[in-house]
Amino acid sequence: MKQVIEAINRYDKFLITAHVNLEGDSLGSQLGMKALLDSLGKKSIIVDNDPVPDHYKFLPKADEVSSDLALTRDFDAAVILDCPTMKRIGKVRDLITKDKFIINVDHHISNEKFGGVNWVDPNASSAGEMVYKIYKEMGIKLTKETALVLYIAILTDTGSFNYDNTSSVTHEIAGELLGYGIDPARVSESVYERRSVADIKLLSRVLSTIRVNKTGDVAYLEITKKMLKETGADLVKSEGFVNYARSIDKARVAVIFKEDAGDKVNVSFRSKGDVDVNKIASFFNGGGHVKASGCIVEGSLPDVEKKVLDRIEEALRGK
Repeated sequence: MKQVIEAINRYDKFLITAHVNLEGDSLGSQLGMKALLDSLGKKSIIVDNDPVPDHYKFLPKADEVSSDLALTRDFDAAVILDCPTMKRIGKVRDLITKDKFIINVDHHISNEKFGGVNWVDPNASSAGEMVYKIYKEMGIKLTKETALVLYIAILTDTGSFNYDNTSSVTHEIAGELLGYGIDPARVSESVYERRSVADIKLLSRVLSTIRVNKTGDVAYLEITKKMLKETGADLVKSEGFVNYARSIDKARVAVIFKEDAGDKVNVSFRSKGDVDVNKIASFFNGGGHVKASGCIVEGSLPDVEKKVLDRIEEALRGK
C-alpha cells in the first residue's frame, strides 16, 4: 500500500480502469479512487471496456465513467483496480502503452502482478475495502458520496456480507461507512431490486435449465443467446444467478455457462466448503478467488460444458 501511495504522489495525470463486465466492486472502487485523486488535485479519468450497467447508474458521478477510448491518452499512470490480469481490462489495454506506469490494486488470489507497483491482498473483501484503507493511510477525509460507493463495493463483493471473504474488519469498515448517513435499505433496493419483467423472465428460463451431476455435488445452469433474444433481458442482470445453483443442498460447486459473442462461453464458478474453484478456472486461463472465479472458454456451449464439468469432476475426485 505504501508503494501505491508513493506512486499516487509521484504522478499527476491518471487513467483509472477495472475489469470488463462492470459490477459493484469494480465501479465503487474506481469512483472511490477518482474522488481520492480529485481531493489531491490530481487529474484523472475513468475509462472502462463496458458502459455502466443501468442498475448502477444511481451511483454518485457514475456519469463520469466512459467506455470511449478516444477521450484520453494524456496520462502518466494507470490505476487498474479489481483485475487479476491485463487481459481482463479489455479494449482499454490499447491506451496503456509501455511508457505508462501501472498501479495494480487487487484482491484476487490469481493476480499476475503485472504492474510497476502491485498491491494484491487476497484477504481483503474487495477492491473497495483496499481503496478505503488508502484513504485512511493518507489521512484523506471521506465524503458521504465516497462512503456510499465504497460501501456498495464491499456490499456486493461479499454477497451482502454472506461470503467467506467477510471478516470482522469488513464489518467494522462497513459500520463506519454507514455512519456517513447511508441508508442500507435504500442501497439494497437500488442494487438488488431494480429488475425488469424481462430480467425475471430470463431468470425463469435459466432456472429451468438447472442440472446436477450423478453425485449431486455439482450444480449448473446455462444462459443462451436465444434466451436473451426471446426475453429481451439484460445479461448484466444475470449477476448472482449462479447462487441459485450454489444454494442446492449437497452442491459443492455451482457453475453458470453464458453464451458470449462469437464461439465463446463465459463461465462463472462458486463453491462451498474446501473446493478451490480458482484452480479450476486457472486451468482455462481464468481466475479469481478460491470460492468465486470465472473464465472464458472457446467452443460451442455443449462442448464447453463437457470440458468444464469433466475438469470439475477431476478436481473433486483428486485426479
